[in-house]
Amino acid sequence: MSRKSQITRYPAIFFSIISGICIFSSCDKPTITFGSSFITTNNTSIVVVDTTTLLLSTVSLDSFATAATGAQLIVQYHDPYFGNIVSKSYLQIGPPNVPAVSLEAAFDSISFIMRLNKTYYGDTTLPMQFDVSQIDTPMTLPEPFIQSTFFNNSNLPYNPVPWGSSTLTISPTALHTTQNFQDSVKIRLPDSIGLRLLNMMQYRSDTVINLNSFLSYFKGLVVYPDPSTSGVIYGFRDTAFVKLYYHEPGVVTNYTYVIFPFNTRAHQFNNISFDRTGTQLASIGSPAYIVPNTVTHELPSTATTDSSAYLQGATGLQVKIRFPYLPDLLTLPDFVAILRAELIMEPKLGTYTPELALPPQAILSQSNTTNFLGPSLALNGAVQTGNLVVDYIYGQNTFYSYDVTTYIKTIIQDPLINQDALILSMPVPLNTTTFNRAVFQNKRYTTADYHVSLKIYYISLVH
Repeated sequence: MSRKSQITRYPAIFFSIISGICIFSSCDKPTITFGSSFITTNNTSIVVVDTTTLLLSTVSLDSFATAATGAQLIVQYHDPYFGNIVSKSYLQIGPPNVPAVSLEAAFDSISFIMRLNKTYYGDTTLPMQFDVSQIDTPMTLPEPFIQSTFFNNSNLPYNPVPWGSSTLTISPTALHTTQNFQDSVKIRLPDSIGLRLLNMMQYRSDTVINLNSFLSYFKGLVVYPDPSTSGVIYGFRDTAFVKLYYHEPGVVTNYTYVIFPFNTRAHQFNNISFDRTGTQLASIGSPAYIVPNTVTHELPSTATTDSSAYLQGATGLQVKIRFPYLPDLLTLPDFVAILRAELIMEPKLGTYTPELALPPQAILSQSNTTNFLGPSLALNGAVQTGNLVVDYIYGQNTFYSYDVTTYIKTIIQDPLINQDALILSMPVPLNTTTFNRAVFQNKRYTTADYHVSLKIYYISLVH
């Protein structure tokens, strides 16, 4: 049956709906636009509410833990939407399983070696220079009885003159890199360091046998991108190590090596800094957007020129979504009950590419004015991760979708909790180990074709 015939058959319903819309407009409340899908049975119809007013904002975390994630992030990258991002990796190297080394053994070389974890972001055709320096102080927590881990803003002093550097172009999806058949990134360290360590092994010094003694001598390393290069973000396994090559003389020279292994995940962390100057996020850290009694800032989408909200786990950005006008649906004379509610989040066109990929998973968690994450929204017992569909060619069919029926039914019936919100974030461990990001726009305040919207199916009473 066509919509026109429905209106003719049920004039009372049509004029009731129009009256309801007019009431919303006269109260200066956001309107609800009805779709063209009406499924009629004897006394009821199912009405599709295509749009209702949502309030979007970007939530920024002041700090978040970056230790024991299993990933080293080494970054020098400028993002037009998210600003300039720099990340350094701090880690400890432990003593080796010391072999029997003769006094005639001769040193060959020593290198610091990292292996890719195959994650990357940006233009991988650009060469990057990686520097490594020694940490000046033992790697300990500044307030061990208060602070239990290292955070993105944790920092330790180190020698600004690198021990070693390596410049290379990496193919992160290849089996091996262009630098070495087996090693992803290999940075040659000074011979003087290798000679001292070999000498300690020859005399079986306590320094290379006892863990605490070794860490007092070899305090730790920091790996960082050279400021002269930028353009790509790489992720590495946290199991980096130092490899000392030497040889034993004899009838046949025995060329061998010893490994100084990665020590402990608890003492590997990523220091992540960002400068958002010149972006829509430039003002998010200002006092105007501090959330009282929390460690967050919140920037309304209306404070940006294109009504946008921003998601990027490794820089502490989340998207907050509120539905303050949903109780107005109850004022419609034909409203009976909600059947289904679906949240559709379409990223802003032009903000994502295969090289600047969207987060493969994003979860919705319940929250409120404090911005602390509560339970995540689940469906059939499993946490929803967005069912991401991506169209990198035309960008016309890219979206995350969530079944929010239970949540919407809860807040629509109780005006006391209509300040509650949902926060979109990336699940652990992606929230601190990748730089995938997304930009969303609020449909209420933009003419863009791609935005965040809520679709509600409700039962309409036919009088």
